[in-house]
This record gives sequence, structure tokens and C-alpha cells, in this order.
Amino acid sequence: MNSRNPNRREFLRATSSLAAGCWLSGLMKEPVNSYGIAYTSFMLQLRRARSLAQPFPADQLLKICRDLKAGGCQMDIAQLTNGDPEYLKKLRQSAGFIELSVNAGVLEDEAAFAKVAATAEALGVSRLRVACLSGRRYENFDDMTSWRAFADRWKKALRSAEPLLKKHKLLVGIENHKDWTMDELAEILNGIGSPYLGVCLDFGNNMSLLEDPLETAEKLAPFVVTTHLKDMAVRSYDEGFELSEVPLGKGILPLAQLVAMLRKHRKDVNFCLEMITRDPLLVPYKTDRYWVTHDRKDEKRMALFERRILSRSSIEPLPRIAGLSTEEAQKVEMKNVIDCTYYALNVLKL
Repeated sequence: MNSRNPNRREFLRATSSLAAGCWLSGLMKEPVNSYGIAYTSFMLQLRRARSLAQPFPADQLLKICRDLKAGGCQMDIAQLTNGDPEYLKKLRQSAGFIELSVNAGVLEDEAAFAKVAATAEALGVSRLRVACLSGRRYENFDDMTSWRAFADRWKKALRSAEPLLKKHKLLVGIENHKDWTMDELAEILNGIGSPYLGVCLDFGNNMSLLEDPLETAEKLAPFVVTTHLKDMAVRSYDEGFELSEVPLGKGILPLAQLVAMLRKHRKDVNFCLEMITRDPLLVPYKTDRYWVTHDRKDEKRMALFERRILSRSSIEPLPRIAGLSTEEAQKVEMKNVIDCTYYALNVLKL
């Protein structure tokens, strides 16, 4: 049997100790494939590590990825415990591909970006992921004025940063992070017109802005640098809809079609799983406040989204972790990552 494509029962048996929180030896460096795991798939583990003043370091993330046969990872630069060249060399040697997630603020600071670039070079990293907004457009901004100030800041910063990216030969993917609509982000990137500045395409985020995932991918695929691979489920409630990441193949996204579309535009694109285990997010698109950063309440867009996406709402309640102990929630988190990994490698053939 091909060891890279076990049946699901064998795969789950082989990874059962991971689900229990016991890390396997992972001594051998696995062949590189285009499937990676983003550190954000382990938000519960990260949160607990912070509460205990214990790190969730880069080598631990890489070990999990190796044990799960992932080709690489997208790690937060803060997971690096130091900048020692030997430490970075060992990480590089133990990994397939590594991508780095960094604070977008480094794009506004030449010295800070130079440090990031040096670290990236030592790790063999050629692609960075950034997000301009850490929250959500419809929650962070109370009026159009504050949204425009945010938008103007980042349009200027991204244009000014382009020479830095070119100098250090680093590709930067801006995540569609529940901030920019697909048209807004495409307009920014077209205006700058740099091969070094593109998109970290999150498969599901723009659903929160009432955009069809397939249309979002079509619009942004020409700019793709890297990705956040995920599947999504929705469920209506009185003010809008609930939105949840769910294990790959359990949601409503056309995953194989999205993968093929992105590969058409960038053959070497990596697919980095972002399976965030949490309670559903609320998207209150029927309220007036949701629309304060838009020119108007777009009834046509609402109706189209309801017909295309919300018509496939889940009948059953979406998954929740509220009420679970920390240990129970972390087990669910790991199982979700394992299930996604099986699907990515054996169904999507990443």
C-alpha cells in the first residue's frame, strides 16, 4: 500500500496518539507536498500555552506537521524562540516548506522588515502572510470615517512597502481577513502591480462580507501567494447567520474546484490548513450597524447571498466548544486537524 495514501481507519490509528496529545517521534523528514498546516489551526493550544506562560514553539508545530505527513507549515514568527543561526538551520532542515506569518506593521518599518527578511532567509522562507486587520470590519468600525482612515493607511503602507519586498525578494500575501471585499483588495493589488505583493487567499472569510467563495477565489486567484485552506458551514439566525470552520468535506465549499482554480494561476501554491476550532461567529448582516462601512445597505447582495449560500444552511446546530473542559476542547481541535489532513492528502490529493 502507498504509505502516503492510507485508508481512513489506518490513518486515524496512526495519528491516534496525536489526538490524545502525545507527540510521535517524527524522526524522518517527510517528502514535501503542497499541504501545510497553519499555526492558527491550534489556537486553543496557543491560548493555553500563553495562560501557563509556556511557549508553543516552532519546533513543536513542525513536529506535529511531520507526524501528520504535511509537507510544511505556516508559522507565526513569534513561535521562533530565538534568532540563533544554528537554531534556525535546524528548523529549516527538519521542515518541508515553511511560510511565516508576521504582523503587518513590519511593512511600515524598514528596519523591522529587514530583520524579518534575515530570519526568512535563514529559514528558507520565500512567502509571508500578513493581515491588515486583526478583527472584523463589521465589528471594529463604528462609522465610515474610521473605516476610510484604516483603508487609506494600508493602501499607502502597502504601496510604500513594495520596494522592500523587491529588495529582499520576498512574496507577501495579504489575507482577505474579513476586512477588504474582493473588489477592494483586487483594486489595491492591481494599482500597485507588483509580483511581490499578492493574496493569502482564505477560502471562507469573505462569506462574512456576503461574497460567494467561488467568486472571491476567481477574483483574487491571479494574485495568490499562499492560502488558508478551510471548509465552512452556515446557519441562519434572526439577525443574520452563524459562520463556522468545519473539517474539510463537511461544509459547503467546492474545495476541489477552488484548489484547481488557484493552481491554474500559481502551480507552486501551498494549501495551508486553517481549521479554527471555536464557537460559530455571528454575522449580523440584517442590522444597520453591519453596513456602516459601506455606501449603502445592499439589498441585492443580501438576496443573492441568501439564494446562493444561505439556502444551504445547516439544519443541525453548528459545532461548539462552549462547555467543554480545556482538555476536551484541545482533543476536538486535534481531531479536527487530523480529519482535515486525511481529506487534504487522500481526497484533494494535495
